[in-house]
Amino acid sequence: MRTPMHNDNPEYRVAYTSISGRLYAGFVRRDNGKWQGQPHDVTDQAMLAVGLRLSREGNDILFPFPDDRWLRISAFYCDAEGAEVSDEQV
Repeated sequence: MRTPMHNDNPEYRVAYTSISGRLYAGFVRRDNGKWQGQPHDVTDQAMLAVGLRLSREGNDILFPFPDDRWLRISAFYCDAEGAEVSDEQV
């Protein structure tokens, strides 16, 4: 029997929470937007994956906002002091 709380089709989502400053991934109910089960902290894995992609491709990613501002994300390889190094040195 289907009830208003029945949810056959949860959506997999990655979300940022400003309370903890972390990224979480898991299934979210489409009917109310609440996590279904326990979300997993994927902050370190997600940030590393994005950083590796950007640094290897040598591209920035631009995300537009409705108020005509943009968010630019870029990454590069560096040494322990933060000085940029080529990816051949890594």
